[in-house]
Amino acid sequence: MKTILLTTVLSLLTILAFGESRTIEVTAKIKNVTVYNSSAEVNYEKEINLPKGKSTIVFSGLTPFIVENTINVSVLNPDVSIVMVTEKINYLKHHKSNGNKISVLNDSIATITEAISLLESLTEAYTVEKGLLFKDESIGGVSDGVLVAEIEKASRFFHQRYTAINIELYRAAKRKKQLNYRLDQFRNQIKQFSKNTSKSGSEISVTVMNNSSEKATFVFRFLTPKAGWAPIYDCKFKGAENPIEFIFRANVFNASGVSWNDVELKLSTASPTTGFDAPTLNGTSSKEEKPKTGNVKFREVQVRNTISEYAINHKYSIPSDAKPYLIDVDAYQMKADYHYLLIPKVDPFGFLMADIPNWNKYDLIPGTTNVYNKGSYMGKTFLNTYTENDTLSLYLGKDKNVIAIKKESNTNKEQQLIGNYYVDKSEINIVVKNNSSETLSIHVLDQIPVFEIGDKTKFNLNGIEQAIYSNKEGSLLWKFSLSANESQIIDYKYDIKIPKNDIGNYKPRRRRFRTISCPSF
Repeated sequence: MKTILLTTVLSLLTILAFGESRTIEVTAKIKNVTVYNSSAEVNYEKEINLPKGKSTIVFSGLTPFIVENTINVSVLNPDVSIVMVTEKINYLKHHKSNGNKISVLNDSIATITEAISLLESLTEAYTVEKGLLFKDESIGGVSDGVLVAEIEKASRFFHQRYTAINIELYRAAKRKKQLNYRLDQFRNQIKQFSKNTSKSGSEISVTVMNNSSEKATFVFRFLTPKAGWAPIYDCKFKGAENPIEFIFRANVFNASGVSWNDVELKLSTASPTTGFDAPTLNGTSSKEEKPKTGNVKFREVQVRNTISEYAINHKYSIPSDAKPYLIDVDAYQMKADYHYLLIPKVDPFGFLMADIPNWNKYDLIPGTTNVYNKGSYMGKTFLNTYTENDTLSLYLGKDKNVIAIKKESNTNKEQQLIGNYYVDKSEINIVVKNNSSETLSIHVLDQIPVFEIGDKTKFNLNGIEQAIYSNKEGSLLWKFSLSANESQIIDYKYDIKIPKNDIGNYKPRRRRFRTISCPSF
């Protein structure tokens, strides 16, 4: 009977011991962050001494902007079992350190305010005294004469006292200005502290069970929509004999409410799925939402279907202020073929173009690009990598040392009637000049009239043996090399024969050129 009773008591004590849950509140440190274009996955790690039995670990000081159902928690100890994971936002908890700082600042404000009041009283007293000095300028009575010595003595007194009062008023005004400036600083600091203190924060509670007191490392992560990144490039041209230096950087912002201090960063072009949901064929979850991040503006760009990730070699600190912070991603030396594109119909100067073959291997995505030409900043353009071509064309700026002048002459001022046709003849002369000190690859693009299929108009074109002619577009393209300080002349002509019965409908249609991306510098 005693044995049975003892066994029952021990069993009850064991149940009670494991049934009680001890709460342990900790603050975990951010280990690394994977930043997506419009969100971020924040990873934490914390080693904790666990007591025997059931414990609830409360991780506090987390961002209040956690995407629902994206919390993932694990314990790097096989003897510890996770019973439950919950998340809540704590609206009542304040940062104690900020509260103490605010109290100290309020004491300083009270001291400064008292000092300003004393200065104002002193200023008022000096101002009244200054007014009394000259309220009655008479020295002696009206009928009594005044000695010269007395006048000189009174004059010295008024001068000395008047000067002393003005000096004291100046000092008081200067000191008051200094105190008011300091007062404004303290008040602004209180506003900042109050803003940070009033912020709510999330808490993740993890209930675990273990059979003995031991250490355990907790690893958890979640997704927040209050972060993102965008690429920015520096494209540097150093001469036709050199490759293009392409520097890849990223503007990363954090508006989560928790700063990332000295963390490992990884950038990704993936669209993270939201929570424990299978993605759809387009790579997103059915519950994924568009980013909503305060004053940070987003724009949609098209990228390739492949996902790119960029591991950052150095640790960075990104404050939670929604401002962009520039980080280095990578740098490339890109082999390129250079040429100057001249369109004399549009602009007399040459446009330096770079053709980069096999550009897909560089894992670039669309972004703003700063262009530098031999050390000179040319301006900004937008790198559009949404192309199926293996060669990427980049515009590197305008060069006024490369010129093409076009002259077009019509040999007959009025259309001549020859037989049953009116004849319109034109002669084109293009002079290309290379005023630079090196041999250049030149592309000259021009255009001639284009007629509809089935049109009875006759069109004769002569002198284009060296050109690439597109009958559909009406474009003529010459490619050649031009030595330093040399010129080349392009001459061609054409005549148009219009049936005399159709002269009233003569409207040659000139096709437009293809669209090229040339920024306005």
